[in-house]
Amino acid sequence: MIPIPVEIDAMLAILNLPKEMRDNGIFKEHQGLVMEMIHSIVLQEHYDRATHDDLPEEEPFLVSFRFGFCFLMLHSTCEFLNLKTLGEGIVKTVGLDQSATELLTGSEIDAFKANLELRALTILQSYLNPTGLDRLNELKPRQARLIRVGVI
Repeated sequence: MIPIPVEIDAMLAILNLPKEMRDNGIFKEHQGLVMEMIHSIVLQEHYDRATHDDLPEEEPFLVSFRFGFCFLMLHSTCEFLNLKTLGEGIVKTVGLDQSATELLTGSEIDAFKANLELRALTILQSYLNPTGLDRLNELKPRQARLIRVGVI
């Protein structure tokens, strides 16, 4: 199996999205963008292998690139998807009678996207080029530092 691009049905299964979303053209439209994102963050020899080599399903390289592709696809499309909503957006909570729904806010979607990108880059960490490593370091949560304060 060639690791990337991941077929839409397989991507939906990996991301636990409804099967009826396979007809949504957004995934096909964003495929080239996601492939270019991956190309820009991984070393060329790994990108060439991921797009051309037929690998066994249990191969860690294949799994890393497939999951990285899927997380970056959701990162690229999440703000445009209608997931179980009456209007547009991603549902955060649904009331008991389903008349009251709360959607993710813009800042929550941004945090969700950053988390998806962090997961993708963490999975692909062994294959990243300097640009990808720099981006991974930007996204990693910073450790709390001890600050000493003196009162005079």
